[in-house]
Amino acid sequence: MKKIIHVLAVLGVMLGSSSAYADTSIKLQMDNRTDGVPLEITTDAAPELKNNRMMVPLRVISEHLGARVLWTGKEAVLANGDKTITLRLSSDTAEVNGEKVRLDAEPYVKSGRVMVPLRFVAEMFDCDVRYEKQTVTIATKPFTIDGVDVAAFQYETFATLGSIVEHIVGNSHIEAIYHAIESGKGEKVEPPAAVAPKWTLAATGDWYRNEIFDFLDRNGNSIRHYEVCSKMLASNESTLGYFLIYAAHEDQWYKIDEEAVFGIWQLESTAERHGYRLVVENTAP
Repeated sequence: MKKIIHVLAVLGVMLGSSSAYADTSIKLQMDNRTDGVPLEITTDAAPELKNNRMMVPLRVISEHLGARVLWTGKEAVLANGDKTITLRLSSDTAEVNGEKVRLDAEPYVKSGRVMVPLRFVAEMFDCDVRYEKQTVTIATKPFTIDGVDVAAFQYETFATLGSIVEHIVGNSHIEAIYHAIESGKGEKVEPPAAVAPKWTLAATGDWYRNEIFDFLDRNGNSIRHYEVCSKMLASNESTLGYFLIYAAHEDQWYKIDEEAVFGIWQLESTAERHGYRLVVENTAP
């Protein structure tokens, strides 16, 4: 619950929120789930054609393409994996990994939301865009590890009793989570002397298993396995050094900082809100 509250607070500051959605004759649809189920996108600022270019709220780009967003009030920086896009209000020039690129349509503000050119941003993140009968479909490609399609990102969270196993099935979210894990790994460390199965079994100073991550192929086999462990701290201790991560394919332990772990939790929460999360097993009472 603590991590969900933290994530929601961060997203609220970055992007704003609204429970009322605008009616629009243009339907947005994501073809992003690994099981092929299409998802309709609802937005609180209607998408619109401007100078023959489809303009959509920044929220659509950030949350449905798994991109992290920094909005400064004048420019938006979108990042996913090894690609970073910078868009500025009323400017026909964007930057992609520092290289200047001309835009066909300038970003602007509508109903308090930043509107950006859909096709440009989607294609920069290697997506296809189709427009047919007032429906715009954004299609992502499967994410692969070692040439194998990833069908789900599985994460197991431990409760006081039991655990919850969930799957993220959005291609873009799976990719973003993988890059967040790999880029978040810090210096190599020796394995802890012992790791308790869950926090309820750990004493102050002990390490305990926080979450288990697996990237699964279409047969349910694990392509990559990670374990995130936390340290049971005393009330007056700093959170520095609070997390370690074990990468099974390397048989190696790493430090991983709090910001990286929160970023992974944020991506999990975002995927859940938009229909890319399935509960596989829940043994927590």
